[in-house]
Amino acid sequence: MSDSSTGKIVDIRLNLARRQPMSVVESAEVEAGVGLVGDRHAEAGSTRQILMMDRAILETLEVDPGRLRENITTEGVSLFGLKEGQTLRIGDGLEFKIGELCDPCDNMDHIKPGLREKIEGQRGLFVTPLSSGTVTVGDEVTVG
Repeated sequence: MSDSSTGKIVDIRLNLARRQPMSVVESAEVEAGVGLVGDRHAEAGSTRQILMMDRAILETLEVDPGRLRENITTEGVSLFGLKEGQTLRIGDGLEFKIGELCDPCDNMDHIKPGLREKIEGQRGLFVTPLSSGTVTVGDEVTVG
């Protein structure tokens, strides 16, 4: 993980159906207060709208992108240590509010034995979009 406050999006995925592979996309529409358009977790009022993950953690855990059900994978920006309520800016002015850490579930051990314990506190951060627009692979991510 980097200690930087600036990085970029390296992967975007939509969760279209329960227990099905994530759909890889180059860009996704974001709806303020709802999430990624087309993702099954996009729901007004939900605290689990978008899951962001640091690529360095995936590499450390030797887990392929998308296996942890993350929607947006970043590189170069340190997501951990951010506090609930802080903001991230992505691309041309989209803002996202940092929510809670994603607690690892039993499914982690189905991906890789012992992964649930190993990933505790590192699974990713839930974020809520504060504005609408488009996120694209390569967009800059900045801690607000």
